[in-house]
Amino acid sequence: MVGSNSVIVARGVRKEYRGGVVALDNLNLQVEPGEIFGFLGPNGAGKTTLIKLLLGFIRPTTGEVALFDTRNDPATRARIGYLPERLSIPGFLTGREFLSYHGQLRRITGPELKRRIETVLERVQMSDAADRRAQTYSKGMAQRIGLAQALLAKPDALLLDEPTSGMDPIGVQQIRQIMVEERTRGVTIFFNSHQLLEVEKTCDRVAILNRGRVVAQGRSEDLSSANGVVFELEQVSDAVRSMISGLDAGARFQGNRVEATIPDAEQERLLPARLVEAGARIVQYSRRRESLEEIFHRLVADAGPGAGR
Repeated sequence: MVGSNSVIVARGVRKEYRGGVVALDNLNLQVEPGEIFGFLGPNGAGKTTLIKLLLGFIRPTTGEVALFDTRNDPATRARIGYLPERLSIPGFLTGREFLSYHGQLRRITGPELKRRIETVLERVQMSDAADRRAQTYSKGMAQRIGLAQALLAKPDALLLDEPTSGMDPIGVQQIRQIMVEERTRGVTIFFNSHQLLEVEKTCDRVAILNRGRVVAQGRSEDLSSANGVVFELEQVSDAVRSMISGLDAGARFQGNRVEATIPDAEQERLLPARLVEAGARIVQYSRRRESLEEIFHRLVADAGPGAGR
């Protein structure tokens, strides 16, 4: 991988655990500098396994992974901010004490550490609760402190495993804003999430993982099956209903409103004229792109649960 400018590279990665459980199978992806990359998949698809590989906690069975063009280098890991899926904060520590401990592990001390702690606490909106013991924190509050810890060392890249877990809608929006701010600063962000709407709003690119394999990768709009249309007619006659159902058996009819996906681009282009020929009067007509949630369900819903971790 020497010579790569990518922040994260995985090539031909396979991870097999004892008992023949395959968590990742021939995984390939690259994450470029300054992009927000969403890594999506059902529970057990292998998402957390990849983060553990990137951080050097475990090793691939075959293939290779690299951060900043290096493999398993402690100096490189010092450039990473990491929020685990299950953050454990000793209950007797306050949020501020937890951050101070992690800052010292990063060799940040004295007034600089105090200044950074105040900055990250304010960014995650935990200043008022910073001196409460962690055992009194809700799941969402603990996640905020965990994100503050990941930001403390001003990393060049963030690896976030379910960063919005346990967050209320306001908290989810705040985390999204922080990620956008970090990208503006040039930070590369790689994160797992089940909040597909937030991923769609935030990410430059995504990869969808199922049963240890990447089944799709790219920008959300490029992953869409496209050719979706939404239109409203003055009245949906039997002839129109029959014609639309012939093009898309799964078309949805809601009164005079119709949603359909026309696989053939030429058929979709000709649809308005065909509707008029069938005697329909079009009130409204628009193309509709598949949402990330719909893409996700299309690619993984019928495949069943994965075997990864």
